[in-house]
Amino acid sequence: MQKTSLTPDTQSPLDTEGQSVLRSLRISRMILPVTLGLAAIGYLIYTKFDAEQFRSIRWSAQAFGWMAGALGLLVIRHFFYAFRLRTLTGDVFSWRKCLQLMVLWEFSAALTPTNKGGPFVMLFVLTRERLAAGRTAAAVFYAMVCDAGFFVLSLPVLLAVYGPAMLYPGAKTFEEVWVASGVFFSTYAFMCSYWCVLVFFLFIKPRYAKNALGWLARRSFLQKQAPRLLRLGDEFELAAGEMRGQSWTYHLRVIIGTLGAWTCKFLMINCLLIAIVPTTPIDGVTQAFVYARMVAMFIIMAAAPTPGGSGVAEVLFATLIADFVPAAGVAMVVALVWRSMAYYGYLLLGAFIVPGWVAKMLKRDEAPVT
Repeated sequence: MQKTSLTPDTQSPLDTEGQSVLRSLRISRMILPVTLGLAAIGYLIYTKFDAEQFRSIRWSAQAFGWMAGALGLLVIRHFFYAFRLRTLTGDVFSWRKCLQLMVLWEFSAALTPTNKGGPFVMLFVLTRERLAAGRTAAAVFYAMVCDAGFFVLSLPVLLAVYGPAMLYPGAKTFEEVWVASGVFFSTYAFMCSYWCVLVFFLFIKPRYAKNALGWLARRSFLQKQAPRLLRLGDEFELAAGEMRGQSWTYHLRVIIGTLGAWTCKFLMINCLLIAIVPTTPIDGVTQAFVYARMVAMFIIMAAAPTPGGSGVAEVLFATLIADFVPAAGVAMVVALVWRSMAYYGYLLLGAFIVPGWVAKMLKRDEAPVT
């Protein structure tokens, strides 16, 4: 496939919102999620901390070995995502560039509520990297299809195997944990709905997307959103055109990247739990159950209105592993280590990478046209 790039007159209309997107990537926006996360940890320490239980944690070589394994899975996860992005962009970008762009993706997701994430920021980012319009749209929307599909297709199987206990420790029926069940099934239903819409518009009837969004744009009550709806219809059409005719190896590589990334994301939590709570059984049955519960946790966490689920994730995680730890204070330690690696780590990386990227984009805009 030919490696193409956008010229100024064919750039995505998303460029008109460039300043808004750049503001969303400001380092100062880290203050809110970090504050919420620290407040949640502080709450857990104040209400659950037990000094004796904390001293009982054995920081042995074996514990640090499992923690190193968790960190290794986090790195491998990042490479899986970079592999997927490189495939989606037609190998236009180098491995180094894809790794950098994935930091931008994760950083933008960490600064927005979990149910929004960073895909639409990435539409702007990839466009600014001079990626062809169709390839940009395909990369973002196909990634959304794959990420949502991972949960839409795997959760019914996991629920059939583990039942209500997957949503809350010791639960026998969904009714006795109605809050967790309600949030879980509502979020899953929403995810399933938009996954079906994306699949239909991208792979089955892409023309319908443009027509439907154009019809919505003509409604008076959506007048303010009309430009965005029309642009989204164009993006769907471009994405569908880009993916039409792709080889089966292209799709296989994208699926492998998705499965690898999400599997590493949840298995790293297994490693951290074993590291800090050495009494955790290492047999496959127990570890598969922990994995399933972490998948369910992410669905519940996706409903959180805070940036990156900050504050909610820490408390929810400590609650969901309560039956595997000797005390709530120990669960708090596991939650803190997990979030430090998987969430605050990306905030830190983004703080180093994002300013340089933004400065580069601004410098390019200010350069005279020759």
